[in-house]
Amino acid sequence: MKKRAFVRQIVLYMVGLVVLLTLVLVVYATSSYSILRAEITQSAENFLQVYGGELKSRVQQMDHILQNLLVQNYSELQIIRSAEESKRVYAAISIKTYLTDQLRSDNTIGAIAVADERYGVCLDASATSLGYWDRAAMRDYAKACSLGEEQAGIWRFILLNGQTYLSKAYVYNGRAVVAFTNTADVLATIPAGDYGEQTFVLTDAQSAVADAVGKELPQLTRGEPLNIVASPRTLVVSYTVSSGQVYLHSVVQNLSVWRQVRSSTAVAMAAILVTIFFGFLLIRYVHRQMILPMNDMTEGMKRIDKGEYNLRIEGEYGTSEFTHLKETFNKLMDEIVHLKIQSYEKIIALKDMELRSIRLQIKPHFFLNAISTLSSMNSQGHGQQIKGYVEALSKNIRYMFKSGLHTVPIREEIRHIENYFDMQEFKYPNCAFHFIDLPAALEDWRIPQMLIQTFVENEFKYAVSVDAVLTVLIKVSTDEHGGQNMLLIEIEDDGKGYPRDVLRYMNGHGKPKSEDGSRVGLWSVKRMLTLMYEREDLLELKNIEPHGCLNRIWIPAEPVHEFTGEAEEADT
Repeated sequence: MKKRAFVRQIVLYMVGLVVLLTLVLVVYATSSYSILRAEITQSAENFLQVYGGELKSRVQQMDHILQNLLVQNYSELQIIRSAEESKRVYAAISIKTYLTDQLRSDNTIGAIAVADERYGVCLDASATSLGYWDRAAMRDYAKACSLGEEQAGIWRFILLNGQTYLSKAYVYNGRAVVAFTNTADVLATIPAGDYGEQTFVLTDAQSAVADAVGKELPQLTRGEPLNIVASPRTLVVSYTVSSGQVYLHSVVQNLSVWRQVRSSTAVAMAAILVTIFFGFLLIRYVHRQMILPMNDMTEGMKRIDKGEYNLRIEGEYGTSEFTHLKETFNKLMDEIVHLKIQSYEKIIALKDMELRSIRLQIKPHFFLNAISTLSSMNSQGHGQQIKGYVEALSKNIRYMFKSGLHTVPIREEIRHIENYFDMQEFKYPNCAFHFIDLPAALEDWRIPQMLIQTFVENEFKYAVSVDAVLTVLIKVSTDEHGGQNMLLIEIEDDGKGYPRDVLRYMNGHGKPKSEDGSRVGLWSVKRMLTLMYEREDLLELKNIEPHGCLNRIWIPAEPVHEFTGEAEEADT
């Protein structure tokens, strides 16, 4: 299971903490913003409820005055259409007096005009003094209403002589009663000191702007629709003064919710921001003082692990701990390299001793067999054959002791094998047939000395019989094995084959159990190949059908370890 780097884990936890704090800050800020905005909206709505309610009451009072005028002066309004002029005059004077008295006692309505389209009668009264042209404009409007040219029965905003008025007209039988109140007087209900950052806007049913007070807004144009909508930076609250007729709006642009932040909220947010800031500083510090040095050391260790034993960790670190760790690690590496060199020297010496021991096992094995053969031939009285056998044996002895090298060209090994077959012919006449296939291009390939000799000697020890002819085939070629181009030596015979336990341990499944010296030559060859070439897959033994065995030996181009001993010359 792959281990995790603890420094990275610490940084990840710290980053997670910073992210969590940031999330808390965002949630807290969003929640605070929502609460503050809701409070501001509620405050604006309450404010609008108060002053909008007063405005609504004023409009209702204006409507009440108009209705009283119609009820209490009904007869006079009828008389102004009388055929007798004197009656019309008296009725007009009566209505004029009533209007003047009414507006003097209640200035809710700015002015009232009464007009009759039949006789062109038009009279007016106002709560305050009006200019001539203002009065003339109101009369003209009232006359127009009596002719049915204007919509009657609803409150609407009109523009007369450059002034905007909230007006309502009642028209019947060609007579019109119209009330006028300047929008500035209507908005005067809202005290100037309560405007603040707000703009109060009067609109009609189509949201057309009639008038506004408070903070000026460039996008407000009288007679144009109110095109300001609520947004995070804009607050719009509306109040219905007269349903479907008159509306009052409170507009706040460039809304600064955070100006309303309470001190406790500000302190909490500041604490979170400071914690996040120090979290980033801590992450930066850990990255510079811990992660970077650890990465340098880890990378250096990986390179050293790959074989760069001369590499040492360099660089200056900002903490005494990592500086001490670097110096200690470099000292340990120096010690390890020194010990490793000593260990390699001991291993090489031990392998050299082991190879020498193996060679000492192979050569005496050959000599013991030769002595045994001479003894057998002597007991059988074959004196002439003993002489020939000794001559062949002397050739083999010269080959074995002419050099201390562990490898020889394969042509020399084959020449030695030919001599060995000649020597064995004296002991086993006509009992063995051999054939050797060695391409000329491969004659200089170097192989361990006595390699093939050991296998051929094993053939004669375990497979040759006086009752049958043993066929031994030796074939030399090249083969791709283990990703390398190697020399392949195949030694095949038609004898009775290897016992099962020999195949098992010779093919890499354990070690030989016998301690009596049998098959010691084969096992010594296997061990020698392993030491010289540092590979375990260079030897394969198997039995073949219907009988016999096949030995396959792969020899790389160069041995990993090859030791030269003292040259031994033998003169025979």
